[in-house]
Amino acid sequence: MKILLITQEPPLLSEAVVSGNAVRTQQIRQALEGAGHEVLQTWLCIDRKLTQGAFRNRDQLQGILMKQAPDAIIVAYWELLGLLPYDLRQPVILDYVAPRSLEELYESPDTVKSSMRRLRLNLRHCDAVMVGNGKQRHLLLNTLIEAGFDLRESYPVLIVPLGAEVVGPPQSDPMKDGWLMVAGGVSWPWRKSESYTAEMERIANEMCPVPRIVLFGGHYRWHEQQDSSGTKLPDPTVSPAQETAVSHRKLESYSYFSNFLSQRAHIGVELAEWNVERQYSQSFRSLEFLRHGLPLLCNRYLPIARLIEKYDAGWTVDEPGSLSSLLPEILSRPDEWQKKSDNALQLVTQELRPERSVRPLLGWLKSASKAARLPEVSTPNKGKPVLGVPPPVQRLKRQFKLIRQVLIGRLYNQDRGNGVLFVTRGDLFPSDHGAAVRTVETAKALSNRGLQVGIVTEERKFWYRFTDGEVVQEKFPLWVTSLSVPAPLVKLLHYSRDIPFSNSFLYLPLTDRSFQWRILAAAKRVRAGILQAEFPAYAQPCIKLREAMNCAVVLVEHNVEYDRIKAQVDELTPAQYENLKSIEITLCNDSDAVVCVSDNDRRKLELDGVRPERMQTIPHGVDLDQYDQPAAEDARAHFAIPRDEAVLVYHGTFSYPPNREALRIFAEVLLPGLEDQGLRMHLLAVGKNPPANSPHPRIHLTDSVEHVAPWLKSADLAVVPLTEGGGTRMKIIDCFAAGLPLISTSKGIEGIPVVPGQHALVIDDWDATISAIRECWEIPEKAQALAREGRALAESMDWKVIAEKYDSLYSTLS
Repeated sequence: MKILLITQEPPLLSEAVVSGNAVRTQQIRQALEGAGHEVLQTWLCIDRKLTQGAFRNRDQLQGILMKQAPDAIIVAYWELLGLLPYDLRQPVILDYVAPRSLEELYESPDTVKSSMRRLRLNLRHCDAVMVGNGKQRHLLLNTLIEAGFDLRESYPVLIVPLGAEVVGPPQSDPMKDGWLMVAGGVSWPWRKSESYTAEMERIANEMCPVPRIVLFGGHYRWHEQQDSSGTKLPDPTVSPAQETAVSHRKLESYSYFSNFLSQRAHIGVELAEWNVERQYSQSFRSLEFLRHGLPLLCNRYLPIARLIEKYDAGWTVDEPGSLSSLLPEILSRPDEWQKKSDNALQLVTQELRPERSVRPLLGWLKSASKAARLPEVSTPNKGKPVLGVPPPVQRLKRQFKLIRQVLIGRLYNQDRGNGVLFVTRGDLFPSDHGAAVRTVETAKALSNRGLQVGIVTEERKFWYRFTDGEVVQEKFPLWVTSLSVPAPLVKLLHYSRDIPFSNSFLYLPLTDRSFQWRILAAAKRVRAGILQAEFPAYAQPCIKLREAMNCAVVLVEHNVEYDRIKAQVDELTPAQYENLKSIEITLCNDSDAVVCVSDNDRRKLELDGVRPERMQTIPHGVDLDQYDQPAAEDARAHFAIPRDEAVLVYHGTFSYPPNREALRIFAEVLLPGLEDQGLRMHLLAVGKNPPANSPHPRIHLTDSVEHVAPWLKSADLAVVPLTEGGGTRMKIIDCFAAGLPLISTSKGIEGIPVVPGQHALVIDDWDATISAIRECWEIPEKAQALAREGRALAESMDWKVIAEKYDSLYSTLS
């Protein structure tokens, strides 16, 4: 078979400084020729004079391909793939032995994204990839798919390890000539070896005689020309008494370096700090040391370390501190060194010979073919470009939309202001559930910052205006009612749609177009520049009005609603789930900004298709002023609870299934478990829609309360045994603000940035929870420490701080 080898560098010249890539290319070429293949090499010329066999550009390379007509092509560097012609008939394999994208993270991080895009495009020109070790094999998996590879039947990535030929044992006797260790190579930004070098130098300078450490260094020929000053560098053969343990040399020719290793060196060193590039790479230097019979001192995380340990061909370490005892031991046992030197040569013979390393490539060449590709989606050429004309009905709809925008614009008829209009569900007062609290408190806090704020709900007669933290009702003008379809008819149409009935109210704006008239009227009064939808469906009328009103639309995700409904509504069908998901993702992407209450929700939306740049996290807040007031309710007296019996508290809306399940756990697990240990404890269950009857004699149901703070402050301890649910737990922040020590499941405290054991006890085992409750009751100091830390955390979540975050977001949308 005739093979064209396309490389970045000319063939290896032993009298010149060479790169590892040049060594590998020579090994592959010689192995292929040894297997009977005809190999021709061409390389990219960077010199002024074009040398025989080289090329400078795409046209010259195509000329070589046409002239040589190879049966297969090997490309030794990924950037060169971009110079290949399109629709090559020959199969192409790329040698990707150095993970360039990982190298670039340290060399030029600002260009990594563009380089990855080029890599994806360039991979479309090849049919298989060679890598240097098993760890590298899966680095390109997703990139290959993005490049169009169909990986269902095969995975065209071959492990072709770096090879090496045995040179022979070291010719120098360390006991006679003195120990000499050698390290170094091209100076790469991702290879940080200073800490190891410093430790070795410190140890060596304390020994007698002083062992010598020679560091070869310099720059890659493609980055910077080699130093040609001719300055004589320190000679490692001088007496140790004349210089310190470490000496430096510039990069030497390949033949000189080989002779140096054979005649003077005893141990090869490959040590550097861990990073992700080093973990996947394989050093050419290491193989040079081993093939010259030098035992290798290397990091355990390197891929080569497995073979070093398998053959006992050197030493592996995890950190610089390991050298303080290891290095003196190595240098005191020349017999052990000799054994490891022999083992190094055995390792090369049995594992690294090029003819062995290249076997996967030879196997691929026997049946080399073009890679299977994923189908392309193409748009047929429709001929001469002309402006399209939509069908008559669609065109009439567009015309109506344009007329409507003009009329709305004239009706609104004002410049964009800095006001904020919230659009949300109607159950805001009393604010006894999380969404209502967040909406109302945010509106109050924003109005205290001087913004005009309003809230529009499904209520058709009035809306809410907030001024300096106070709320008043404002009536809608008569024309709003006149233009609205009657509410009973709208609800009849809406609640008969294919939506789970229990959550249909959250999607009412998708049917009720009168929201648009109410938004228009209220927005004019507050000079709104921001329309803020508090649930996904409420964004729809805002988006429809955005252009005509010159407003930005912010969508607040109190939960990932389609995910919450799936978890809570057993009768939800797969088709309904996909429809709700599609609605929510689309409305998020059509909004100008999306506010998530937790990073967990944000990550879920991102994975499901919401544009990352649209989203930011603004957590729940708390009204600290309310919690600074004394407890107004004497819960013990109200429910006749004895003073010597502890009061636990849990609050929430008890029509919410996860809160009902929490009550069951209190009734059937926690309170009985505490009683078994001799502790009679009571639970205050604070919140609306409680069960008709208490599930336990010592669970006291308050029903809806105007303010939750006084009830929380009447308790001794907060316990949150939630096992399901979504969003962020406002109840956690409330308990912190009330100065209560808190015990919660990990699910119950999800989305709150706590340090377990410091701000709260996070426990997912009921027996352990019972023990923790007992400990907090019996050891007041522990409970008080938790309460102090929790309160400090709550102070960073005051609604004033939350409002400032919203205001900052609005400023980016103006």
